[in-house]
Amino acid sequence: ENSDVRGVSGVPAEKERLLGQSGAKDSSAAPGTSNGSSKASPPGDGVQVICVGVMRTGLKTLHRALRNLGYSNIYDQENIVSTYEQWDDVLRNKSCKEAFTSMFKDSQVIMGMPTFCFWESILELYPNAQVILTERAEDEWWESVQRAKRLMDQDLPGAPLRYGSTMRRIERALVPSYHKFCEVLRFAWNTTLGAHAIQGTELNEAAARGSYRRHNSYVQATLGKKRTAEGRPQLLVYDVHEGWEPLCKFLEKDLPEADFPSVMNVPYFPGKPGALSENSASQKELKPDVGQEIEDLLVPDSAFGIRMRQELRVGLVTWFAGLTGCVAVLLGVHLTQIILMPMALIMLLYVAVAIVGWSAYLVMHGLVMKVPALVVLPMAMKSLLIAAALHACFISYGILKEMLVTKDHIASPVLVLSSRFMSIVCGAVVLLLAERRIHFGAPLYAMSAFAFTNEASTWAGYEMLKYVSFPVQVMAKSVKMLPNMIMGRVVNGTKYSTYQYAQAVGALVCVAVMHFSDEQGHQSKGKGKKHGGEEEMDPGYKLFMGIVMLIMFFACDSFTSQWQTALYKKHPKLTQTQMMLGGNLLGFILTSGSLFASWAKISKSLNSAVEHPEVMGRIIALGVVSALGQFCIY
Repeated sequence: ENSDVRGVSGVPAEKERLLGQSGAKDSSAAPGTSNGSSKASPPGDGVQVICVGVMRTGLKTLHRALRNLGYSNIYDQENIVSTYEQWDDVLRNKSCKEAFTSMFKDSQVIMGMPTFCFWESILELYPNAQVILTERAEDEWWESVQRAKRLMDQDLPGAPLRYGSTMRRIERALVPSYHKFCEVLRFAWNTTLGAHAIQGTELNEAAARGSYRRHNSYVQATLGKKRTAEGRPQLLVYDVHEGWEPLCKFLEKDLPEADFPSVMNVPYFPGKPGALSENSASQKELKPDVGQEIEDLLVPDSAFGIRMRQELRVGLVTWFAGLTGCVAVLLGVHLTQIILMPMALIMLLYVAVAIVGWSAYLVMHGLVMKVPALVVLPMAMKSLLIAAALHACFISYGILKEMLVTKDHIASPVLVLSSRFMSIVCGAVVLLLAERRIHFGAPLYAMSAFAFTNEASTWAGYEMLKYVSFPVQVMAKSVKMLPNMIMGRVVNGTKYSTYQYAQAVGALVCVAVMHFSDEQGHQSKGKGKKHGGEEEMDPGYKLFMGIVMLIMFFACDSFTSQWQTALYKKHPKLTQTQMMLGGNLLGFILTSGSLFASWAKISKSLNSAVEHPEVMGRIIALGVVSALGQFCIY
């Protein structure tokens, strides 16, 4: 929960509250302090306090204060991960009373998301409970909610709250328990701020403020004059800045010796910079001093993580069985010869779809094993979509590249210029849309080194096709591990294990074997002529030049990636789009400067492109898929 100024809030939309509100089960009163209670509240007395304040109003500080007053059994947001099944029943209007009784059994205090959405129903079950409505100045609350929304939008944990209907269907089909959990988060967010407030990328101020006012006014109008069976006031309208006195008086507790919990600007994630005490003169960063139970419950080894893995396996088996059944039906129809079908194509599609499904399962299962559950689906879907787009771009890029170089005989500088120009256009458009201006995030001269080596590696990649086949070139690029590791050691001092070096060498050996078998295959087919009747170049010379181009490509390409890594470290605010734009702009300038050196070849290529529209179309298409591929890589 990112509670600025007032430091706390039980906000469903906030990142820290999504990943871990503090201190519910294991953070008891600070050592050496009084629990502040003259009438200790032992477990089993039933629900005594219901906190109905909405997000960003001080719920975290109130949580810590209630613990110091002796309330040890508190139902708060971190309990959602173990009670999402009951909350699903509540959201579907099924057995609400039984669900609430089951969830709040043995609890002394009920607070946090999404309980403040159902406070009336909960109060009907516990009519003698005292109610605390936390509030703060409306302008401060609105600014706090806006900051929370911006932070949420920057990182994956907020992704489930922004899902559309398609992603929710995928979520429900693959991991039903995860879907139910996220539905609770989405319901609380929409209910508290108003569905209309969050329909766009920005919160609607009027709708959000209206929801806040209505909630507070309705609670006060409903409970303002009511009293408990013991004759005590049932409602306390409370600002955490008021400290112990009104809270202890309302709950009939002695004032504790300990200071009131610090009102802090708590960051979303543990250890993240930004936790500042309101009254801190030096405004130094403070570390959160309470636990993050919900984050612990969402880790891979939790019961929730184990259940998600089981659901993934069941989903994969069900999906594969359904796919196999469909193919079996088509095969049966084909065998009866009622309808003749292209079974070879159907089987090819069957294998391809099965591989995609298996890959999706491996990605998601691996993520469940490594990251908090809340980020699994958004991270997995993002990874799969990027991988699919990258494959589509570079398969198209490879086909176009080989056609233009070996069939259309277009000079490599023309193709490089096309790729760079389209990348500049795409990068500039993205920056204008995202930031309303074009800027590079770092001095252009800092990018000149990798821009030069990037151009050199690109040129070597095109020239390489004259000496090695395209499949060999693709395989060769897959063994960039070894030169990249060596360059990483030289440029950034990165250390690698012996096993990693052995893997890289093994991949290199495989490529060498493929290259020589490819050469033997060409020789066995008797390819002795080049296009136009020219004599085939000497095999020894061809091998030598192919190796030279490979070495040049590896050296330049590995330097490029390592230099970019160093730039990101030196300029933390530098974005991938800025890096892409700056590198391609400098590359375009460098390539343009080389036009005069090979103008004869370039003019011939340009004339060919002008005379043959299909060639021009392939050049433009190459530039587009190259730019899109760069976006996927970055």
